[in-house]
Amino acid sequence: MTTTRTARAIWLTAMLPISGADVPPRMNLLPQPAKVEVREGSFKLTAETSVTAPIELENESRNLSAAIKAATGFEIRVSAETKPGSIRMTLDPKLSNIGPEGYRMEVRADGIEIAAPTAEGVFRGQTTLLDLLSPASDAGALIPCVRIEDQPRFRWRGLMLDCSRTFQSVEYLRATIDRMAAFKMNVLHLHLTDDQGWRIEIRKHPELTKTGAYFSPEFNEPPGRQGFYTQDQMRGIVAYAAARHISVVPEIEMPGHSHEVIVCKPSLSCAGKESGGIFPFFKGPNITEDIYCAGNEDVFRFLEETLDEVIEIFPSAFVHIGGDETPKTAWKSCPKCQARMKLEGIKTEHELQAYFIRRIEKYLAAKGRRLIGWDEILEGGLAPNATVMSWRGTAGGLAAADAGHNVVMSPTSHCYFDYTYGQIDSRKVFSFDPVAGMKPEAASRVLGLQANFWSHIDRDPALVDRQLFPRLMALAERGWSPDNRDAWQDYSRRARAHLTRLEKSGIHYQKSDLPAGP
Repeated sequence: MTTTRTARAIWLTAMLPISGADVPPRMNLLPQPAKVEVREGSFKLTAETSVTAPIELENESRNLSAAIKAATGFEIRVSAETKPGSIRMTLDPKLSNIGPEGYRMEVRADGIEIAAPTAEGVFRGQTTLLDLLSPASDAGALIPCVRIEDQPRFRWRGLMLDCSRTFQSVEYLRATIDRMAAFKMNVLHLHLTDDQGWRIEIRKHPELTKTGAYFSPEFNEPPGRQGFYTQDQMRGIVAYAAARHISVVPEIEMPGHSHEVIVCKPSLSCAGKESGGIFPFFKGPNITEDIYCAGNEDVFRFLEETLDEVIEIFPSAFVHIGGDETPKTAWKSCPKCQARMKLEGIKTEHELQAYFIRRIEKYLAAKGRRLIGWDEILEGGLAPNATVMSWRGTAGGLAAADAGHNVVMSPTSHCYFDYTYGQIDSRKVFSFDPVAGMKPEAASRVLGLQANFWSHIDRDPALVDRQLFPRLMALAERGWSPDNRDAWQDYSRRARAHLTRLEKSGIHYQKSDLPAGP
């Protein structure tokens, strides 16, 4: 992945008020494109409009046709023949200078053209086109004449959804993917395992989902808050996301946050014995000392077998291994762990965790995948090719970037969307720059930013929606648009215009987050 940092001019000319019925509304593009030139006139989209594209863009053609139908009710035909008044989509390798997600779009009164070097870029252009669409009538829907040249500032624009502490349904994952795509986000990070549950079927170890996916009966947890995804279900999610050019990154926690595995396989812990059942987050010890035994070869065999199946399901370049909040009390008194330290010349338990992570990184690399973990993987020495997701502020990310590693910034100060709006509102999210104060060489290693949602407080879909929206829109703009942090008033005006869109889509949102303003 690469990150574009070149300063680009932004201009967005407000449309002059024109009398008459065919006046498109003021544009409220979100995220803000890099360059927008507004011209006179508008294109009228009607039931007679068609979409033309090469066979390589069949997926994008179908997506656009379906989206237009949902927005206007018009059945837009997909045709190989370019006709006057059509929406033409093309692949142009000469546009490689704007990156794989970049696109150029021109809307004229007699037609629309979206050109990009890749299908991904064409798809991003489609989302902008849909933003330009005015409310439809029987006569048609207007799209203002514009010329747009656009590309993202950051390559990683992500959302982490915690499926372990509270299971998220397949339907909700699909809805989340649609919402992310609408705002040009491109990474869905699924937290699939934690102390509260193992959520992905592993056929070689069926006990992980037979037992590990469910809370102990005494907690009376509703069925919808627990369970797991079959491999076929998750392949369906991955395919659904890929059609919208979103990568699904799986997270398999290690060596800590593994109580649910120890419940199923006690021999993988240092104590080697049963440790009780699986508890909801606020009804147990929070962080448990039940972690994988770093001195036990069976642990690495189990993880390698598990990762083999995970890799088959998820084509993502990255596999997240957690690595956070690992208490090492058990390691200090474990004969196997101490023997491992002596054998490997390891002096501290922090270095033992680094050894653990390096082994997993080497295994993933042999499979053609990249390891990413929370910033605790820095402790004891960072694995050679690891990518760091910095959550305890930005210091871990800064240190990793300075040391030559790729970084995704997701600090609790701006990116934790399980926090209240009193702690983090849209304005605070909008103020975040992942590369603030960094030297250009280090900044070039920052892949992007990510919002994180942990499902231990707000656990029902409507409440999760409210925590994500509308501030996820601010994070989407920070990830895509050139640095416009000083333009809060303009952003908030555009964001407020999208609240109706959220309501029509059935998305619950925090209504007090974007108060009326100029």
